[in-house]
Amino acid sequence: MALRRELLNTNEVAELLGFTPFTVRRYIQLRKLKAVKLMGSYRVRRTDLEQFLKAREIETEEELAEIEIEKPSARAARPRVSRVEKTGAARPAPSSKRPPKPRAARRQ
Repeated sequence: MALRRELLNTNEVAELLGFTPFTVRRYIQLRKLKAVKLMGSYRVRRTDLEQFLKAREIETEEELAEIEIEKPSARAARPRVSRVEKTGAARPAPSSKRPPKPRAARRQ
């Protein structure tokens, strides 16, 4: 019986997915793919790789039809709540990046 390793390095993940190791590391750094860093290199759990792929699955037409049938009823049962109601406060007004200079300090 072959032993199945739990942790895969970026080269192994890249080979499985048909990506380059650079792309795998980029997904890890963007926090799209979970990984652990051991001695300077990333390792990905098989379960995390499966979750990553599952989250990016494209539904078939039949699955989409089922979702569309279920969606309106679920949406109608849940009342819409605005951001103000959720947090209890309105969003603060955007501030400018740099405050204006005092009149005396401006160049003429």
